[in-house]
Amino acid sequence: MKKLLSILLMLTGAMIASAATGDDSKLMGSWNYPVGTAIADPEGVSVVLFPNSWKRSIDEGSDPAKQMMIYYDTNFVKAGEQMSTIRNFGDEYDIPNSLIIPFYKGAKAKKGDILLTWWQSGSGMQRAIVVDDKNPEEPIVHYLDLGYEGDGSGMAERHDNEQLKPNSFIVLKDGTWMPGMQIMVAEGTDQMVGTIINATDDKVLYMGFSTLHVARKVDCKLLPLKPSFSTGKEAKADFAGKYRTGYKVKKYNKKIGRVWVERDGDTKVMSIFEVVQ
Repeated sequence: MKKLLSILLMLTGAMIASAATGDDSKLMGSWNYPVGTAIADPEGVSVVLFPNSWKRSIDEGSDPAKQMMIYYDTNFVKAGEQMSTIRNFGDEYDIPNSLIIPFYKGAKAKKGDILLTWWQSGSGMQRAIVVDDKNPEEPIVHYLDLGYEGDGSGMAERHDNEQLKPNSFIVLKDGTWMPGMQIMVAEGTDQMVGTIINATDDKVLYMGFSTLHVARKVDCKLLPLKPSFSTGKEAKADFAGKYRTGYKVKKYNKKIGRVWVERDGDTKVMSIFEVVQ
C-alpha cells in the first residue's frame, strides 16, 4: 500500500511539474503554442473568457486543436505562472493562461470605442461598438458579431442598445496584438478570417470559423478598428471563414460599424471586421 501511495504521489508530482513547465503537449494539442505566461495584475481580474471544449477534450484524451471552441465568460479563481484556476458551474480546474482572456475591474469606454465583451443577454464572446457613453463603466453598445439584417429581424437588431455590466469589457486599441483584434491570415493563396486570442513575439493563436488556429505572426495582418470604406469600389468580404473577392461596397454606417456589400445582385450587411477594402 505504501509503495502504491508513493507511486501515485510521484505520478501526481510529475503531472503537476509537467503542467507548470508547459512541457505536456496534451494541454495544447497540436497547436504547438506555449501554455502561457503569468497574467498581469491578477488581483484586478474580474472575470475571464475561456474555450468551452478544452477541458472535455483533455479529459477524453483528444486533441483540443481539432475541437469546435466557443468562448464563454466564467469565474476567475487563482492565477498561476502558466496555468490559472477557473470555476465554471461549480467545476473548478486549471487551464493554460494562453487560452483565457482576463477582464479587469474599472474599465471605462467612450462613444465609438470598439470593445471585447460577451453577449450579455445571451452568451459567447462578442465585439461591440459603444453607441452611448453616459455611464462609461456601463456603456450601451451595438454587437458586431451578431447577425444584422437591416430590417430589424437580425439578432444584432433584436438585442441592440444593450447596456453592459461593469467590469465586463476590454477597450480594443488600434495596432495592438491584443485579444479581440481582427486579423487577416495568409494561408497559401487564401486569406483567412481571424480573431486574436493570444499572441507571442512570433506566433498568433486565433479563433477562425469556430476553431482555434496558430499562425506565424508574419503571416498575419492586423485590421483597423476604424476603417474607411469607399462606396462603389471593390472589397473582400468574409464567406465561410475566408476573405473572398468579388464584392462591392454599397453603404457604410460608421456609428454601428456596419457595411452593406453586394455580390451578384445579392446585398448583405456585414460588420467592419468582415469587410476589407
